[in-house]
Amino acid sequence: MLVEIKIPENIGFVARVMKNLGFKNLCLYKCNIDEKSYITASHAKDVLDKAIFLNSLKDLHSFLSKCNFVVGTTGVVGKDEKYLRKPTFAPEELRIFGKTAILFGREDFGLLNNELEICHAVVTIPTDEKYPIMNVSHAAAIVLYEMKKKLRFQKEETTEEMATARDLEVILKNIEEMLEETWYPKHRFRRTIVTFRRVFGRSMLTKREALTINGVFRKTGKYIKKLKQKRF
Repeated sequence: MLVEIKIPENIGFVARVMKNLGFKNLCLYKCNIDEKSYITASHAKDVLDKAIFLNSLKDLHSFLSKCNFVVGTTGVVGKDEKYLRKPTFAPEELRIFGKTAILFGREDFGLLNNELEICHAVVTIPTDEKYPIMNVSHAAAIVLYEMKKKLRFQKEETTEEMATARDLEVILKNIEEMLEETWYPKHRFRRTIVTFRRVFGRSMLTKREALTINGVFRKTGKYIKKLKQKRF
C-alpha cells in the first residue's frame, strides 16, 4: 500500500519492483497515477491496472480491518516508538503471515504517527544516520526482497482461520473499557493500546484464540463494573 505518494513516477517504479519479485496486489491511498507512472512501470503496467484505489480514511480502515497483519515502514523512529519492547524490525527480522498489508508513506515525511499506531509492526531499513530517508521505490525493493525470501521457505503453521485486524480491534476496545473501570491513568491509554496492538498483531492469533482472549477481557471488565456498582 502506498500512502499519498506525490510523484507519479515513484508509483510506477514500485509497481515494477513488485512485478520483479512476484507481488501483484497494489493498493493506493490518496494517490494518482498518470502516463509517467506507466512509463516507469515498464512491463508492470498490469500491476497499475489492477491497483485498488482508496480515497477516504473510512475506506482505508475498512480495507486494513480485513487484513491479518498490518506493517508500517519508517525511515526515522519517533520518540513514541521507543517505549515499546521492539519498536521496529529490520526487514529480514519481520515474519509475515496471512493477508499482510505493507504500508509505504509519503516521499517527504513518510507515514504519520497515527498511521504507524494502527500497524501491528513497524519496519525500518538500517540506513546511515546522516541520510536515513530512502526513495519509496528503493525502500519497497529492499522490504519486498526480504519478504520474497521469507515466502519461499515459510509455511503456514496452522490451517485454522487467522484473526483479522478487525478482530484485534474488538479485543482492544474491551481492554480499553476494562482499563477505564480500573482507573488506569488516562495519559497512558494510547501507549498501552498501541503496545497491546503490536503484541497481538505479531502473535498470529487464530479466530478461536482471539474470541477466547476477547471473552476474558470483556467479562473481566463487566465484573469490575458490577463490583463498583455494589460498592457505591
